[in-house]
Amino acid sequence: MTTQDEFRIENPSGHRSKFSMHLKYILLLGFISFVAYANTVKNGFVFDDNDAIKENKVVAKGIRAIPELLATPYRYGSLKNSNDYYRPLSLVTFAAEYEFSELNPVSYHFINVLLFAGCVILLFLFLDELFERQRTNVAFIASLLFALHPIHTEVVANIKSRDELLCFFFAFISLNVFIKYVQTGKFVQLVVAFICFFLSLLSKETVVTFLAVIPLIFFFYRNENRKRSVHIMASVLLAVIVFLTIRYSVLSHYNVGKIGSASFIENPLVKADLSFESRIATAVLVSGYYIKFLFFPYPLISDYSYNSIPFAHFSDPLVLVSLPVYLFLIFAGIRCLFKNQKDPYAFAILFYLITISLFTNILFLLAIGERFTFFGSVGFCLALALILEKYAGKASSGNLSILKQPKILGVIIPIALIYLFITVDRNGEWRDNYTLFTTDIPKSPNNCRLRYFVGYELEKTVAVNESDPLSQKQTREEAIGYFRQAINIYPEFADAYANAGYLFFNISMYDSAEAYDKQALKINPGFHDVRTNLAKVYFVTRKYRQSIALCKTQLDLDPNDAEAYANLSACYGSIGKYDSAIHYASMGLAVNPEFNTLYQNIALCYKLMGNVDSASKYELIARRYNPTFKLN
Repeated sequence: MTTQDEFRIENPSGHRSKFSMHLKYILLLGFISFVAYANTVKNGFVFDDNDAIKENKVVAKGIRAIPELLATPYRYGSLKNSNDYYRPLSLVTFAAEYEFSELNPVSYHFINVLLFAGCVILLFLFLDELFERQRTNVAFIASLLFALHPIHTEVVANIKSRDELLCFFFAFISLNVFIKYVQTGKFVQLVVAFICFFLSLLSKETVVTFLAVIPLIFFFYRNENRKRSVHIMASVLLAVIVFLTIRYSVLSHYNVGKIGSASFIENPLVKADLSFESRIATAVLVSGYYIKFLFFPYPLISDYSYNSIPFAHFSDPLVLVSLPVYLFLIFAGIRCLFKNQKDPYAFAILFYLITISLFTNILFLLAIGERFTFFGSVGFCLALALILEKYAGKASSGNLSILKQPKILGVIIPIALIYLFITVDRNGEWRDNYTLFTTDIPKSPNNCRLRYFVGYELEKTVAVNESDPLSQKQTREEAIGYFRQAINIYPEFADAYANAGYLFFNISMYDSAEAYDKQALKINPGFHDVRTNLAKVYFVTRKYRQSIALCKTQLDLDPNDAEAYANLSACYGSIGKYDSAIHYASMGLAVNPEFNTLYQNIALCYKLMGNVDSASKYELIARRYNPTFKLN
């Protein structure tokens, strides 16, 4: 006797009903995805959001900045970095949002949540079509797990990671359209898929791993038309070549863009004297952490800098576990593929291995982070869904009837609820920088940069907003404590020395400020801000000649540093060389005509020289910028 569910699949007259159910599950996945991340809308700008949006001078221009964003490196608007990227698409969306909502984080978070929901739906559509709608249950379960998996909280809750979301979004649109092209052969579909894949590359270059994913799909799993598969591969290659050409042109113009590079703080594997054996063993350990994140997504940490993951050797137990697991996955994936090119387990394993390959730190030395599992988690979620399908037994694989089986629900519901709880809770920890970093420190007590981040947040956000001088001093002392903790973990942490020196200066502990500034300059002789701060320390402690020497060194490096001219002017004025003080102040005004301190310095020097008319003239100019300024 034919059941009603079977009739919907086998009888063409039931196609409309099936489509309706299919649409319901699409809407359900979108709704679940949105609910899981709805509480991120209450969050502010956190972590890298400041560089990408809040402090990005190009993004702040709004829509009119789009041509500039397309022609400049990723960090051009916030800071110059010798190892930069070309990822303009997310910045273009930020500029468009800035045009309408400026720095209201609600809209940025809302768009991220919508994009993630779109990613989940596109994943479901792709998997369903990949299996020719014969495993809708698998596609749904895999997409559900993907939607709720806590490992994705960084990608969604951190607005900056929109580059990852857009990359995934356009990559899976292209996959869906490529499948349609295989079925119909319509050239317009090939063009649309090409454009979408190119947009994915403009979002984040790591989708270049699809150079291996595409043949896996269209030469093995969906190989019904070899000629069209060749067209698809050719279009992807063309997109990559065009992108890399543009990328090279832009980055070489700004002398940035060295591939596969990170700082020691971001990734300790760049350490010059690290043995090859230890580097590879640690890379294997990092790769093992990515699998651990997928199976046990707790605790989650916003930063994996030195020394979150210690250097390893092949004798370490965790390495001895990670290495065989990856060797088994490589062997099993390839063996299953050649045994049966349509083996879904082979696809799941190889999709994970291919998309995670760039982040294993074997080919390239990159930063370490949970966000790098975003694509790879598709393979994990698919493999888990296939295992659940097998556990269900001989239930019809074409419909969603296995979701009604108590033994399947008994597995899926607890996993979904645990994932949802961890995800929602972790979203709340991304509320603001202080909450995020102080929450993560106990999870990673040996991480030097987390402690640095807390100190920096206390310094730049909390202390400057304190109205009570005593509370402000206490906050700065607390921040110094965090910088010292960071230095204890990593004694060569120049930024921590620099910020501690700055705070020591602000609480009038000049000997300590001088010591920390000198150490920062010893580690990083090109540290402009430290040289400026040390010059101020020398000035207030009346070491004028040391201050003058530092300022002149700074001007040799940067002749347009108006603050260095101001410090020089103040020093020469303090030792009675008023002509020199006026000279350097005038040079500073040529660089920055609105630098009020320079007008004040000139007015004071003329007064001390007895030139009342000139003193009065510059006093009036100074009062335009500072009405309270008055020569006594």
